[in-house]
Amino acid sequence: MNIAVEALQAPTKSTLDAWLNTPRLAKCGEVFTPTNPMWKPDKSTKESVNWEAAIACVSPAWQPWLHAALAYRMADMAPGTVANAASGLSRAAQAGLDPLNEDHLIALRERFNIVEFSVIAAFMAFWHNCESLERRPSQLLIDAYQALPRHKRPRNDVILSLDPEQGPFTQVEQDTLYQWIHEQFCHGHLDCEWYLYLRMLMIYGQRGTQVRMMIFGDFTRSDKGCKVRFHWAKQKDDEAGWRAKSETFGLDEDLYNTVQAYKAMVLAQLWQTYPDGADWNAAIENVPLFRRKLDHDEAGPLERMNPPFFLDSPLQKGLEDAPQPIFHASAGSIRSWLLSIEQMEGFPISPRTHLPLKVTRGHRFRHTLGTDLSNAGLDEWTMARALMHKNTQTVRRYRAVSPELLALIDAKMSDHLALVVRAFTGIIVTDRTSAKNGDRADRQIEDVAVCGATTACHLDAPDTCYACGKFQPLLHANHRAVLERLERRRAQTIAKDKITGVLWDRAILACRMVILDCEAMLRSGRKGE
Repeated sequence: MNIAVEALQAPTKSTLDAWLNTPRLAKCGEVFTPTNPMWKPDKSTKESVNWEAAIACVSPAWQPWLHAALAYRMADMAPGTVANAASGLSRAAQAGLDPLNEDHLIALRERFNIVEFSVIAAFMAFWHNCESLERRPSQLLIDAYQALPRHKRPRNDVILSLDPEQGPFTQVEQDTLYQWIHEQFCHGHLDCEWYLYLRMLMIYGQRGTQVRMMIFGDFTRSDKGCKVRFHWAKQKDDEAGWRAKSETFGLDEDLYNTVQAYKAMVLAQLWQTYPDGADWNAAIENVPLFRRKLDHDEAGPLERMNPPFFLDSPLQKGLEDAPQPIFHASAGSIRSWLLSIEQMEGFPISPRTHLPLKVTRGHRFRHTLGTDLSNAGLDEWTMARALMHKNTQTVRRYRAVSPELLALIDAKMSDHLALVVRAFTGIIVTDRTSAKNGDRADRQIEDVAVCGATTACHLDAPDTCYACGKFQPLLHANHRAVLERLERRRAQTIAKDKITGVLWDRAILACRMVILDCEAMLRSGRKGE
């Protein structure tokens, strides 16, 4: 990558046109030329910067300097941040408002919400501090931006209100979701990449951008146990940057083994698909856990429907030395995964909304972890460290969500949980001959059911099988005996570990549903399907 010396020099009035025509380095590590119509140096994101529409908000004499300020901003911030600033400036231009005119500031504040106005104010402050530019906003203008009262954004605190679609999950919802993704993964219905993404969110509650940064090398094992590394986001100054600063957390050994098994699968596929792309034995440590698979700007309809295994790029070779941002899945791709998961058959239903659980709002997992840590009695600094906050200001909201309130919600839902959660998704059969695999001895589950799965799984038969969609309970079997055993096991587990104990809830709900359905079928004289 060759960057001309002119790009590193401060522009003057006489050299500004040439400076804008010189390729420059963006923060993401890719090159862009300021005079190109649209800036999109980071191909892993969908954001592009329309600088031409943005600079129309100021007078022609100021436009080249605003153009240069946006180019400097691109070297300082992520493309999405610059795109937001350019979008705000272009909207100001459409409204006939000049952000350099102090008389227009009140009108700007009235037109934009607090976030949008703050983006413009932050860019103006950056431009003012950019000493490489001869023409910059005055200190008086920056002071006017800072002194202008901001409209408070009306908001419903999703944490304190326990918003059922954006706030923390209740314990029942967490248990239901955990059981469902485990079963779907065991039966091969849930892609390993999707499964691991949800597991990372559920366990560690980090931001989506932090999870998307992960590479296989972030998972390690030593004589001190298994560890996982997360990198900070939303940092400033020397600590800012992609994967610039990290923290290490403990990792369950079973999950570590799952990641290593997935790593071996990815390694084999990389050698098969791109044998000349890199020395994959060396590069695999820097391969993203959640991979970008195609370039949306160049991909055709067929490629979008059936994306390749990995992004085909000359930069694959660079993975031998360090992670490369371009190969990491974008926020849009992850959202499409989660939307697909929400639409899968049998996806858990929220007892509060009677609709599928909302997992596309990834911050819910962060709210859930914070709430659970608070209710477990952890101090604010421990909570802040777990959530990777620098101070305790944000985590204090979780203190206001009491365990009693959560317990009350769970109690109110318990009366109709079995119906709403739909824990039982299998089929009741009258006898073994009417069941799938009924003639196979290895698919008989004691004297209560037949397993309809085509391959063996790791569920604890029959106790945890009731919530499985392949489970075929026999109409005349003694399911109440199994229910009593399930409740005993749950009580024994809770006595040792309350968190693990509640994982029996879904199986118990499913068993109760089977009992109710069997009794209803026997009363009506119906036959099993």
